[in-house]
Amino acid sequence: MPPSTKKVESTPATEAAKFRPDKTVSSSKEILIAAPIEHCFGIIANQLEQPCQWDSILFHAQPASGIRRQAGATSQVIINLGGRKVDSQAILSYYRPNRSISWVTTGKPKVKEDWHLDMKPGSTSVQVSLALELNSSILERFIYKATRWKRVEEDISKTLSQIKEAAESAGRK
Repeated sequence: MPPSTKKVESTPATEAAKFRPDKTVSSSKEILIAAPIEHCFGIIANQLEQPCQWDSILFHAQPASGIRRQAGATSQVIINLGGRKVDSQAILSYYRPNRSISWVTTGKPKVKEDWHLDMKPGSTSVQVSLALELNSSILERFIYKATRWKRVEEDISKTLSQIKEAAESAGRK
């Protein structure tokens, strides 16, 4: 049987999630949290639905669609990128309950945040990756990574620490 010639339509979420590797800076960090995976995921999943006290990168989120907690849901967001505030629309590009969640912005600069959770004995491993696509020269990207991106990495670490505190303190109540 010949291969199918049916064209697969792309969605706004899949188109927005495409990043050019030669124009992208990214970082990943991980933390162990002494709380159940369901609780940790619940905290993270609310990120695009309401303002978060624990998030040092996502300052504001207001749902913009009737869809919630599934791929395609959109929110208006204000993101902190090392001291620079960016106003954009975020699309939930992947959602797998208690395992992973990803969102990507539709504006410039393009930002993508991926969360992955794994159960460990007595805890949950939470990993976050943040990528930023810059439409600039190699020299400008190098300077950005050497200066402003260091602050973004600090904010990623702070965000993970604050999630840990929120999840573990809720378990002590």
